Amino acid sequence: MIPIAIGFLWLLFRTTQSHKRQQSTLSSEYFKGLNYLLNDEQGKALDIFVKLVESNWDTIDTHFALGKIYRKNGEMDKAIKIHQGLIARPSLPEQYRCQILLELGYDYLGAGWFDRAEGLFKEVLIQDKKSKEARHNLILIYQQEKDWYKAIEIAADLYAENKPVVGPMIAHYYCELADISKNKGDISQLLNNANKALEYDVNCVRATILLADQERSTGEYAKAIKLYQGVEKQDVESMILVIDALLECYEKLGQQDKSYEYLVALQDRHENLFLQNVIASELEKLQGRKAAIEYLSDKVKRQPSLSGLQKLISYKEKESACSDEYADLAVAISAMQKDNVEYRCQKCGFSSNTHYWLCPSCHHWGRVKPSVIELDS
Repeated sequence: MIPIAIGFLWLLFRTTQSHKRQQSTLSSEYFKGLNYLLNDEQGKALDIFVKLVESNWDTIDTHFALGKIYRKNGEMDKAIKIHQGLIARPSLPEQYRCQILLELGYDYLGAGWFDRAEGLFKEVLIQDKKSKEARHNLILIYQQEKDWYKAIEIAADLYAENKPVVGPMIAHYYCELADISKNKGDISQLLNNANKALEYDVNCVRATILLADQERSTGEYAKAIKLYQGVEKQDVESMILVIDALLECYEKLGQQDKSYEYLVALQDRHENLFLQNVIASELEKLQGRKAAIEYLSDKVKRQPSLSGLQKLISYKEKESACSDEYADLAVAISAMQKDNVEYRCQKCGFSSNTHYWLCPSCHHWGRVKPSVIELDS
């Protein structure tokens, strides 16, 4: 309660400085309300503040601020009472109505009452069709409820205003619909939604993967390869997500030599991908374990990585009579890798060994990328 009181005192000072003619009366009443706050008598404090705002609506900013303080502290019931009290006043000036509805909507969101929040944000849009706050919050609600059609409808209104941000978001909504169609076996709708996603975001890796996976599932391996390889131009870091599927397609076509050539060229173009383990495995299939060992021995010297060293040791174990020594090294490297994570959000730093298209922490789409932990050079 003390932090709330301190914050409110600052607001009081600012308000009374702005309204010197009424300073004496306002100060007396505000301090009386503040005293109730300090004594945890919320009802009496709110009664005073609501009466004050009705006599002087210029003080409404202090009520908004108090509501935000309560909301930040997780005291949603108190924030709701403040804003409900304001919206119910017969003398409420129309100019403040939308802002109060927005604040009350935030309260309901914080309390998990999405249906009530949705109704309030819709009411704001009736009065202010261009309210970005209302539209963004409706999108968050529909995203939470997985109502992708409604999310697309609202987001489409924002698309022209900010294509680089809104486009990828809408693309993921269409990908969600494509996933639903995939699970239902509705291939036509899957393809339609995935292609719609690419219309809104040409670099939507997720949509490309959906299309490529569909081609692979029907035996159209050459088409799938072309699509998987296209991910490199969309977002090279995401190539890690499709490597296994890409190699499977080459194998089905009996083209392991081409897959090896492609991987080497890809690694040359993008050294930070750390593909040495995958390349070593393909090289082993084509030329044997000795060739894989020679390749990895050279690679880990020039581009050190724990995973590459671990794979090299596993090869050495099989080749050497002193396998126990290599086994000890393998255990040590495994211990060093235990805290490594496979994926990390580039927006908020959230880390996980599971890939998510929507970051569970910051709720941004497409920002969770493969994470590579390197040895110090």
